[in-house]
Formats: sequence, C-alpha cells, structure tokens
Amino acid sequence: MKTYSFGTETVPVALAGDLLVGIVHDGKNYRIMLARLNGDEIVETRFLAGENDWEGHSGVKLDDGYLIGGAVEGTATPDGGEGWKAYLAKLDGNLNVLWELKLDVRSNGAVHSILPAKDGFFIAGETGRPGNKGFSLGKVSPEGELLWLKDFGSWDDVLFTALLPSGNGLKLIGSVKDGRWEVRAFDFDENGELRGEEALAEGIALTACLWNEELVLAGYRGENFWLRIGEGDVELGEGSATSLLSLKNKLFIGGELEGNAVIVEITGGKEPKVQKLWENGWVEVLGEGIAAGVTREWKMVIARFSP
Repeated sequence: MKTYSFGTETVPVALAGDLLVGIVHDGKNYRIMLARLNGDEIVETRFLAGENDWEGHSGVKLDDGYLIGGAVEGTATPDGGEGWKAYLAKLDGNLNVLWELKLDVRSNGAVHSILPAKDGFFIAGETGRPGNKGFSLGKVSPEGELLWLKDFGSWDDVLFTALLPSGNGLKLIGSVKDGRWEVRAFDFDENGELRGEEALAEGIALTACLWNEELVLAGYRGENFWLRIGEGDVELGEGSATSLLSLKNKLFIGGELEGNAVIVEITGGKEPKVQKLWENGWVEVLGEGIAAGVTREWKMVIARFSP
C-alpha cells in the first residue's frame, strides 16, 4: 500500500488501463491529475491546468493512447461549482494532448463517462445548477469532432451514475432529487433520442455496472452502504459504496464502511465478505487487483488486493 500527495488534496476518480485520472488542489486551483501506474507504484505524472479550476472525472484506455473526460475553466464550490465546461481530451501514449474539446452545456457541464462505440465515443455527465440540474449525452468522432450533444431534465439536484450499453442503444443512469432521491434509468437510441424512462430505486447510486446480465447499483440509502443486484438490496451499515469491479464469478465493491476504506466481495449467493484496506478513508476507484482512494486528510492511497 502506497500513499501519495501532490497538493492539499489528491483524489483519484477513474482508472483507464494503467492510467489513474483524478483531481489535485495545488493550494490555489484544482488541476487534472494523470498518474501512470505499475502495480501500486506511480511511475509517471502529468497535470493539466489552465484558466480557473480543472477536474478529471473519467477515462478509457485506447489502442493508441487514452481518452479522458472532466470539467474545466469553472469555479469549484461546495454545491458543485459554476461555469464549468465539459472536457474531453485525447492523449497519446506519452500523455501528450493530441486534441481537446471544451463544451458549454447549459453553462455548467462535465464529462463523467466515456463509452467507446464503433464510429466514435459517447460521452455523458451532469449539467446545470441546483434547482435546474440535468444530464447531458453526446457523441464525438475518433478525430475529436462533436457529432451531437443533448441535455435533458430539470431537477433540484442530480448525481450522474453511469452510461451503459443497452441492446442497440444506451442506458444513462442517474440519481435525481425532487423532494427525495431516486435512481432512474433513461434509455436512448444511438442518435440520442429518448426511448423511455424508468424509476429503479430510492436512494443515491454513485456507480453502476452489469454483472452476469444483471444491473448492479452501488451507493447509499439514508446513511447506509447500499447495493442493488438485480431486484435484491444489500445494506451493510453506515457508509457508501463508490466503485465497482465486475468479474465473471465475483463482484467487488469499493467504498467506505464504518469510517474505513473497504472492499466488499460478493460471490454467487454467498454472504458479502468485507475486507478493510485502511482506516479513516474510502475507496474511490477499483481496477483488477488495484484499489485507489483517499484518507480524511485528502491524501491518495493505492493498495493491492487479490481478485
């Protein structure tokens, strides 16, 4: 287990192959962190910054580099900030920026998820300000041309959960608040046309995946660490589920439980198995054999585990 700090806050957010994408505060502004890993060791770092604050939220590994998403040129505030432009950048294998997009989506946007497609990439995220928050969905060509971009919804608050493939279309999952929090799924065709909407559960889902053809939601309900696997709910105590790793026979869930960073393992119909990784913190990102998260002092921790 290794601990790293590149400023007053160092927070991992996404893993793209061997590249950890995150956020670092240098004492003045937020910057996008790019950290190349060899196991639990960081062997190379790069930081992207510019006007105002920059945050990294997502990433995917490509054959010829990486694609990262986030939000840039905004001002971070406790309620999410303002003036953010949704950000997408193509990096080569040496972490150099080959092209980038800065998109104005309802004057406050972000790219929280990137889903590769046959002829480009789908992008999705949150948009708007409290009292009028929604989601965005778009498509970008392999060369970085924006093909289309749409936003929808107006709720008191939202939290983006995941963008997943669904038959010949897409399923955007998010948590929305209109008096109470509810997880909803929005089904789209490949051109971004809404085909349907479904309420899935009460609570807040921070992430989702497919495991053995069942939809898995992970987050919190009330103050409890909460999972929904298919139609079944699992609550484990005070905390939150933040990350998922879906393998053929096992499901791993990272997060915080009773104040400690944990990984929960679920195998078939067996009871959840909880493994504590470090005290006073939580897991933010899971990869195969790697967990990354933070301490309460906002230092980053990278730990190995056996999948």
